[in-house]
Amino acid sequence: VAVDPHTGQVTVNKIVSAHDVGTIMNPLTHQGQIEGGMVQGLGYGVMEEIMTEDGQISTLSLGDYKLPTVNDIPELVTVLLESGSGPAPYQSKGIGESSNIPVAAAIANAVADAVGVRITDLPVTAEKVFAGIQALGEPVVHGR
Repeated sequence: VAVDPHTGQVTVNKIVSAHDVGTIMNPLTHQGQIEGGMVQGLGYGVMEEIMTEDGQISTLSLGDYKLPTVNDIPELVTVLLESGSGPAPYQSKGIGESSNIPVAAAIANAVADAVGVRITDLPVTAEKVFAGIQALGEPVVHGR
């Protein structure tokens, strides 16, 4: 990630994921599952937020709920560790959810590494990062 210390704006430049896979039945849809999950994790990590007012959800439409678009997607790198064995037919393994689960935590950790601000309440927004930088009370040195 890159973090602007003057605004708190977080830019995700690259996401690298590694997956322990068995036999890949359909390489195109397999990679699509991985990349779709990474983008879903990106949205969860930096922009998707359900807002509430007086206990009622106030983000009632996609006009209020920000989702990643093609312009938000960073470079995606996939590493496949093919074990050749799996519990499903033809020694395959599922890939559906494993690519989206770690993304938000990885982004939060990268922000903490970059500017020393630990965000524990997703999404990691510019406002939260900026408030954290201000709370440090010291100038942020790039890369910490």
